[in-house]
Amino acid sequence: MDPQLVVIGGGPAGSTVAAHVSGLDTVMVEEHAAVGSPVQCTGLVHPRVVSLASASETVLNTITGFKLFFPGGRMLDVGSDEPKALVIDRRRFDELLSERAVEHGAKLLTGHRFQGFERTPDGLRVRLDGPDGPRYLGTPLLVGADGYKSGVGRGAGLGPCREMVRGIQAELDVRLEDQEKVEVHIGSNVAPGFFAWVLPCGERTRVGLGVSSGHGAPSQYLSALLKRRGLDGARRIALNAGAIPIGPPKRTVADNIILVGDAAAHVKPLSGGGLLLGMRSARDAAQTAMDAVANGDLSERFLSSYEDAWRADVGKEIERGMLIRKVFVGMTDKKLDEAGRMLDRDDVREILATGDIDYPSKLAAPLLRKVPSLIKFSPTVIGQLLRR
Repeated sequence: MDPQLVVIGGGPAGSTVAAHVSGLDTVMVEEHAAVGSPVQCTGLVHPRVVSLASASETVLNTITGFKLFFPGGRMLDVGSDEPKALVIDRRRFDELLSERAVEHGAKLLTGHRFQGFERTPDGLRVRLDGPDGPRYLGTPLLVGADGYKSGVGRGAGLGPCREMVRGIQAELDVRLEDQEKVEVHIGSNVAPGFFAWVLPCGERTRVGLGVSSGHGAPSQYLSALLKRRGLDGARRIALNAGAIPIGPPKRTVADNIILVGDAAAHVKPLSGGGLLLGMRSARDAAQTAMDAVANGDLSERFLSSYEDAWRADVGKEIERGMLIRKVFVGMTDKKLDEAGRMLDRDDVREILATGDIDYPSKLAAPLLRKVPSLIKFSPTVIGQLLRR
């Protein structure tokens, strides 16, 4: 029998939808042979993400602070007595969530690629390509949790995200001496339009960066960073590349269609992290899916309750993040260095130590109260940020 719900994508967002649609006959489709591969994530999350997923077994390391390196060489060392982030085994994290979805009744179909859909009197006819050729599923509701390239979103005409950042990360067979702090590097010669990271993961280290459009291949910046950090001779265990969608499209629903996770650009614009936003939005999507099927109303108008829910929940922080990103991208290396000099104070470090990687905008007001001259870098945009 055709399922009541088809979820395209077996990552955390798709698995969370599938695990929370109680009572619906659900098929979750994963294009790869196994969930969790390839890994396209730094794997640095706030402890609340691990708690939300009940995934403590995936934790590899605990981070209590950061070292922020400015273009001119200044380093801002910020520490805390509390865990500020956790490093997770992202592959196992994804596997765990998909297993939970199956335990809750979802059917997992691996090795099948989404090839599009057509509308029928009863809903949608979804085409998949698998090892044995084409396969078709009829369903009243299709959830696109298929990442930044979302074929579901394109097919539904929901439009692209506002910006795309290209990313690359190498996992190295080397142990860093400082296991408690993540390094963050900024500057036009390091990671134009974004930032680079050096993340301690116990016996391994993850080094990666993002690059805005128009600045060349991320690989050239990664090679330079590895050399500068003296890690170019370390053995590479893995090398992964992908893209980070920044800024959600205007709509994330259409008749019979819901987008969630990276497909809906549920991503923090400043850091590129999407696990918390995607999983929380996925729960909203699951509730709307159950209500829609129960009411027999799969119209865009009915499904818009999901749109309203996620925008009220995580949408505000995304919009604040877009404003902060606008300020950051507009700063030259000279201005970044000037900001670094202004922030290099004990009282400012105390404020930075209270930061939350999921809600960076909460630092804006206390920082500006302590260092009012920061507003000069973008008075109009920072003013908009403070009013939100």
